[in-house]
Parts: sequence; C-alpha cells; structure tokens
Amino acid sequence: MNRWFSLLICSLALPVQALTFQTRMEDVQWSVDGDQFACRLAQTVSGYGEAVFVRRAGERPVFELNAWSNLLRPGRVHVYNQPPQWRPDARSQALGHAQVADNQPVVRVPQQQAGQMLAGLAQGMQPTILGDSWANATQPLQVVVSNVGYAAAWTEFQDCITGLLPMNFEQASNTTISFAAGGTALSGDAREVLDTVLVYLLADEDISGIQLDGHSDNVGNRLDNRELSRQRVLIVRDYLTERGVNEDLFNLRFHGERYPVASNQSAVGRAANRRVSLKLEK
Repeated sequence: MNRWFSLLICSLALPVQALTFQTRMEDVQWSVDGDQFACRLAQTVSGYGEAVFVRRAGERPVFELNAWSNLLRPGRVHVYNQPPQWRPDARSQALGHAQVADNQPVVRVPQQQAGQMLAGLAQGMQPTILGDSWANATQPLQVVVSNVGYAAAWTEFQDCITGLLPMNFEQASNTTISFAAGGTALSGDAREVLDTVLVYLLADEDISGIQLDGHSDNVGNRLDNRELSRQRVLIVRDYLTERGVNEDLFNLRFHGERYPVASNQSAVGRAANRRVSLKLEK
C-alpha cells in the first residue's frame, strides 16, 4: 500500500484505479443533529455508509466512518484531503493513518486529523479514507467525503456546538477538588470546578449515583486527618445540594491519609493528596 499511496499523494490525480465510493454531486446531503451532550455532522456516502464528524461535550471533533457492509480490509488506512476534479491545480494533503475496526465505526479518526479534515472541507478539499479492499488485494478502496454544501452545514453544526455542555460524563466523573493545607473551605478554583460539574449534573437525568471520596496529606495525626477528609466531603456535597443536586444521589467516604496519589515528602505531593474525588454512576 505504501508504494501506491506515495504515488497518489505526490500527484494531482489518482495514478491507480481505486475502487471509489463517493456520492454524486447532485445527490450530496449533509445532516446535523445533536443535543447538549454531542453534535453530529453527517454525510451519506453512496454505496458504502455514513461519514460523521462527532463533537462531544468538552472535546474537539472526531471523524467516524460507518459502513453498511465493511469492504475495507483490516489494518492501516491512509487519511488525506483530496482536491475535487475541478481543481487540477491543487495537490492531495496527507493527514496520517487510522485503523480499520471489526465493529462500528469501522474507522475512527482522532481529533487532530479530524480537525484537518474539517479545515480541508472549508478549503474546498474532500476528506478521503484510502485502504486495501476485501474484494481485490491489488486494488485500493477509497471513501470520499464531498465538500458540496459544506458551508451551510458547518454553520448549522456550529449552532449545535454552542449548546453543548462544558464537559461530558467521563470528564465529570474524573473530577478532583483540591484543598489548602489543613483547610476545609472551598477556594475560588474549587468553586469554579464544581460549578462546571454542576452544569453537567443538572443536565444528565441518567445519573444514578455520585461518589465522593475525601482525602488528606499525612501532616498531623490520623484521626484528625480522617476528620479533615470528612469535612471536605461534606462541604463539597453541601455546595452541590444547595444548588439543586438531589442529596439522595450521594455516597460519602472519608479516607484521611490512607490513599495518597503522590509522595507526602514534598509540598507538591501533599497538595495533590488534599482532595475530594468525584465519580459518577449511571
């Protein structure tokens, strides 16, 4: 594959006859749908499946290729932006590689490359997935995303993005609230973190539990440190319940100095250990 891919990228047109899946210009349709948790910008690729840019709350967009019947052979595929036929002056832009999966999506392109694909669409290019075909090991297969009608679709996609929450479930469920030495009060930074989490908590009706675990550094005696961790958990719970979170969702645990995440031999390590961790359940 590397030989003919290198030839392809260095040329203005395909030097080999690739098995190509691309929607005819007059039939291209973009669709945008989503909610406060994720937005999708999708195009059906005739004969193959659906090409989708997905932006989840708190993340940059990724690209996913779903197939009605996967014709790409397992292994590495090439990702690039290809100029349309009416732009003979432009050259293909190699964006890197992705892997073919056994399930859906068959190809998932990470954030950096997906951003380059979107930038290519804005410049009139056509994002393309190029790999080996099940049908013919000597003939490459390419799936082409058309740029026709992209500008209007992008505007609608941006409108959806403005309504996304500031974070998603995984991000909210890995929240750490830090405390000063010997302290139980919430700092301005801690309140800012909790306010961001609060937006998510109030929006997601599927949350069935909120686990709060309190911790301390090892300064002082163990009983005092356990009490410190208890007070820290309570102040976090109270902050959230006072702003509308159901108190019945909370499960509270206080560990004192038992479970450090860093060495207590340094000020930086002790600061990392003075914390309340928040985990979510669905």
